[in-house]
Amino acid sequence: MRGGAPRWLILVLGLAASAVGAQSVALTLNPRAPVKGRDTAAVLEISIGGEQPAPPVLRANVGTIDSVERLGPGRFRARYLLPTTRFPEVAIIVAFAPWPHPQSVEGAFGVLRVPIASAVEVPGRAERGAEVTLTLGASTFGPSLAGADGTFRLPVVVPPGYGIATTVTRDRVGNKRSAKLDLMLPPTDQLACVVTPTRLPADGVSRARVLCASSDRFGNPTQGARVQWKGGRGSFSVPRELGDGVQEWTWTAPREVGSGLERMVASWKQGPVDSVEELTMALAQGPVRTLTVTPEEALVHAGGVWRAKALARDQLGRPLAGVTVSVPRAAPVLTDERGEASLRWPVAVQEPQGSQSLTISASGPSGHEPARVQAWRTDGGLGVLVTDLSGLPVPTQRVSAGGVEVTTGADGVAEWRPAPGAGELHHVEWPGLRLAFDGGLETARPRVGATVPVRVGPPVPVNVKVSQRADGFAWWVESVDGQVLEGRDVDVRAPDGTRRRVSHGQTVERAAAGLFSITDVQSRVSAVVEVAP
Repeated sequence: MRGGAPRWLILVLGLAASAVGAQSVALTLNPRAPVKGRDTAAVLEISIGGEQPAPPVLRANVGTIDSVERLGPGRFRARYLLPTTRFPEVAIIVAFAPWPHPQSVEGAFGVLRVPIASAVEVPGRAERGAEVTLTLGASTFGPSLAGADGTFRLPVVVPPGYGIATTVTRDRVGNKRSAKLDLMLPPTDQLACVVTPTRLPADGVSRARVLCASSDRFGNPTQGARVQWKGGRGSFSVPRELGDGVQEWTWTAPREVGSGLERMVASWKQGPVDSVEELTMALAQGPVRTLTVTPEEALVHAGGVWRAKALARDQLGRPLAGVTVSVPRAAPVLTDERGEASLRWPVAVQEPQGSQSLTISASGPSGHEPARVQAWRTDGGLGVLVTDLSGLPVPTQRVSAGGVEVTTGADGVAEWRPAPGAGELHHVEWPGLRLAFDGGLETARPRVGATVPVRVGPPVPVNVKVSQRADGFAWWVESVDGQVLEGRDVDVRAPDGTRRRVSHGQTVERAAAGLFSITDVQSRVSAVVEVAP
């Protein structure tokens, strides 16, 4: 929202979701009316009434909010960073107290309108030595003396909603002259909107809360604004009037991800002013459901490196980016925008030779806000998975059972031993997220991955590789870690005889039908290829 009066207003709107949720939310800001050009940040304090120890979810239509910290029961502090634009405007800050998790549309909230003035210097020209004053609304600035060249610069604080000032010039003999001055400010945007949560699964049922605050050009609340929505593939409910110029909608996500971003534009036209606000909702594909692994070769030598391509897909079979794929004794890798990742498994020299199975796991992409917990029994302990509404695992979440606390890892999973007699677990920051052990446990940890058969051969000093082509085949010599070697003496045996070659990367042999062998002379490691007629 842009435009507003040089004062502040707190609206406290209570929508209690349950007996354990918050009953009210109140906001204060210090300074109450920050000024661009002087202030870059302000301290935001939030008071939550009721039995709601969870932190608030904070949204602002302009500027940013960070550094949320708990001051005490139901009291929090955050830092509001002013927008970097230079013109005066009015911000709307909303503190949601959702229950039982931060992605819920249930719970109380509070709204704060913040007038943000701009400290600027107004330049001009007048008679040398003249005094210039400027009046803007009820405030007067100056006087400023024109210099020897007739120029002056007058420091002014411009509140939202004021675009025309009055200047009074008094020359050295006392003559006065007044004039109107257009400050060339953009029209006041009299509509501000926020949405929570800002990310939903594309399932056709998940919902978000949308709030819009309307005002006159000085920032005073208006009533009955006819806000129109365009764009986006989701659906809006009918508006609900909450008082003090605030309206609320419920937005339901579409069933398909599409581009992954839904842009909805709210507009409200009053006379010549057309106020517009754009909201963006991210849609999640959901977590990985299948992992397909295609090895480059079925045989790998001890001391070498096994390589493969992995393809991660979601529940609808679509490629999925950002999935963490883990192979034993190797650093995890992420799938790219095509859902693919290159895998490497370093084979120890002492690795048992023969056929074995390699288990590869997949997790993610990572979520950001907890909404669900799953738990299962382990040998003498307990495992837990924390996910968001889309089922994406959420890392670094604190969970407690029987007074023993643990933090989830990058895959959203934690395993630990609760104290004896513990009957339930709960999220530490969001205690409404809880799970009773009696009937609430999974039979096993939910996993996604693939088991791949691998044949481990004896260690070799080098490896000779061949690849068939339409007009013959290509060969090359690799080190045990997969590096292509140059300058190796190689014997190529063909049906018409043997010839000595020197390796230079991949060497192409154009050949007719027959059986061919390629032998590294120093190590006597060979490869055989048959060219079909």
